[in-house]
Amino acid sequence: MSAVLEIANKLNRDAFKPAVDAYSDALEAMRAANDPDSPAIAMIVALERIQKAAKDIEELLRVAVRDSNQEQGVLAFEAGPYEVTIARGAVSLTIKDLAALRAAAPDLFEPQPDKLNRTELKKRLTQGLELAGAELSPPGPGHIQIRAKGR
Repeated sequence: MSAVLEIANKLNRDAFKPAVDAYSDALEAMRAANDPDSPAIAMIVALERIQKAAKDIEELLRVAVRDSNQEQGVLAFEAGPYEVTIARGAVSLTIKDLAALRAAAPDLFEPQPDKLNRTELKKRLTQGLELAGAELSPPGPGHIQIRAKGR
């Protein structure tokens, strides 16, 4: 079995399928409940798990397909209606000595504009201080927070 298929099977078994099963269970509970709010929370949590599992699976499969093709020397291929290209990694920049760099190339350094401390501004406005040019907006509709019990 290929490494790509092994990864896909493992991720499906360990993360994706249990999350989808939890979603299906929550949907059934919602349909049977007089008050669907509690099962709706279980469904939201299951959907969060599905999203995380899908993201993790996507990232790991991309790496596995890249590695598999690099091992075989393949730089591009067709996969059904898709064209796949193995792109070269980007060069990154590492600053080892900022002072030495500033001395060697001062023209690379640009002055930065003032930055507003929004946290402090909000704190002052919340305390009732009136400041020209700024005001607190009315609160939005809010949201629900979901946390596991006992944490």
